[in-house]
Amino acid sequence: MGKIKLAVVGDTSYARRLTECIRKNAPEYLEVLGCQCVQDLADFLIKMQPDILLCEREAAAGGRLVNYIVRIWLTDTIHGEQGQACGQDGGIAQTQIRQDPEIFRYQRGSEILRQVFQIYEKHSKKNLVCRCNNADMEMDAFYAPGGNELLLPYSISYASICGEEAKTLYLNLSEFSGMASFFGEKAGKNLSDLIYAIRQKKDRFLISLQSVLHHTEQFDYILPPENPEDLYEIQEEDLASLLKMLQEQTEYTQIVWGCGTFNQAVEQVMECCRKVYCVVKESSFGKYRKIEFEGFLKKEWKRRIQEKVVFISTQTGSGVFVPGMDILAQLQSGEFAEQVRKLTQEEQGESG
Repeated sequence: MGKIKLAVVGDTSYARRLTECIRKNAPEYLEVLGCQCVQDLADFLIKMQPDILLCEREAAAGGRLVNYIVRIWLTDTIHGEQGQACGQDGGIAQTQIRQDPEIFRYQRGSEILRQVFQIYEKHSKKNLVCRCNNADMEMDAFYAPGGNELLLPYSISYASICGEEAKTLYLNLSEFSGMASFFGEKAGKNLSDLIYAIRQKKDRFLISLQSVLHHTEQFDYILPPENPEDLYEIQEEDLASLLKMLQEQTEYTQIVWGCGTFNQAVEQVMECCRKVYCVVKESSFGKYRKIEFEGFLKKEWKRRIQEKVVFISTQTGSGVFVPGMDILAQLQSGEFAEQVRKLTQEEQGESG
């Protein structure tokens, strides 16, 4: 799971001490960075991609920030509840209109860290709960640049293999993914119904989940929305609530996403996945799409995804499936499964 990155920006000895103090008090899901060369802040932001900047006033922390970075200033002045600067006698010295929140610098490092988290939770634009401190789920995503009919079998085969070792849930964010026809589901509730239920009554999550959940021997799954427009209406808070409740109220330890459309929801999911497996065809058009996608990922604020991407070249032809046999069984034991098992073994070898 991706960690939250906190960068302390400042070139003073205080900034260096605060960085070390916060690092000692930081939970395992927080990565603490120090940026003492403030003149190189722009390059630092591009390379490290922090979620939070804790800046000294003297630091050159200006410039363009993307909307997911929360900037917090360290100040010498204690502020009242209404955001007004207060003097030592408690009276109002002057009214300040601040775009960025502030924290009084002369406090214990642990208290500063507590306030940082409070501000981040309130102001963050990328507060997916898959980064929370009690998270024990792993997430991987499958995506096919430009569309690929092999996306569904590859991702399902991967979910089947994951399900041999962990309790796995398969979720699909694709337009007309083919899942309903593949699994033979004629009618029933889908991901849209679950999202709607979460918005209405979060306290009945498990009941809502059971109404949309389907099962195979290896993994559970939820059908994607029937209406592709629903995919574009899924909000950040919807995903946050879904992942939070899956973590807290279920026993799933692995989530596999099939992502057929690169929209806001998919981008948020990819940023918090362990790996993003991109299925590409060994053809001229497949190569063109791969080149364009790689160029897209090189943009400043897409590098969070770029470092997670693993390209998969499809080696199988249409004749890989035997007519008349159960397709799911073939995905779990056929040529697709052999490729995916090799993929997972290589990943395990790299991590080991």
